[in-house]
Amino acid sequence: MRELYQQEVILGKQISVYLPPSYREENNSTRFQVVYLQDGMDLVSQVFNLLNHKFRTKELPELIFVGIEPTNRSHEYTPWPAPSLRGTAFPGFDGKGAEYIAYITDTLKPHIDHTYRTLIEPEHTGILGASLGGLISLYAGYLRPDVFGKIGALSASLWYESMLSFIETSPLSIHRAKLFLSVGSLEGVYKENIQRHMVTYTVQAHALFLEKGMNSDQLKFVLEEGGTHDDYFFAKQFLGALHWMFASPKEE
Repeated sequence: MRELYQQEVILGKQISVYLPPSYREENNSTRFQVVYLQDGMDLVSQVFNLLNHKFRTKELPELIFVGIEPTNRSHEYTPWPAPSLRGTAFPGFDGKGAEYIAYITDTLKPHIDHTYRTLIEPEHTGILGASLGGLISLYAGYLRPDVFGKIGALSASLWYESMLSFIETSPLSIHRAKLFLSVGSLEGVYKENIQRHMVTYTVQAHALFLEKGMNSDQLKFVLEEGGTHDDYFFAKQFLGALHWMFASPKEE
């Protein structure tokens, strides 16, 4: 699928850029909203043809996707250091999330906005990921609400040590953003570590966002019965997130 995307290396990181169907049309000066994706173009590639169909039929507004390949997702996608889930004999999480987010906002986004026809404002800029990618996307909303106005946290790793406490005690800096939160009912069900709380913690996070004042226009929560922690359900919720975050009310 790599040949379907623009390929670049920006400050040592592999970047893939998806340009929507009408982008290269002659005399087209339209500027497009942008979604920054964790784990490269994995989510887009899962639904590539369907996504193109939705863009061509105007079921979804056309979007530019910027996929960022992780160097070490256990370090880049975690907000602070935490021990390994497999015991002291294994390396833990380095918690370099703030540095990774700074790379997106201070290096990558300026390059994308300079190179492509983008809408640069936060209300037109999304960040989205699954699992740890969902965790760091949510964290980016806290650190840089001035940049990201739409956040997709698909099966986000909200079991991560102290994340619920962070949500509970931190000012709701994402209060102006649109947040899509999803989890499958079977996620973590066979785990014996903290990941077994995947569903419970996501439900609790949703309740905290509501307590802090987010309303149904800002917050969408999907608990999918029978959903598991895998690409099939990530792709399904990816499309749902795009519809909710970017489609106008009459299109939803």
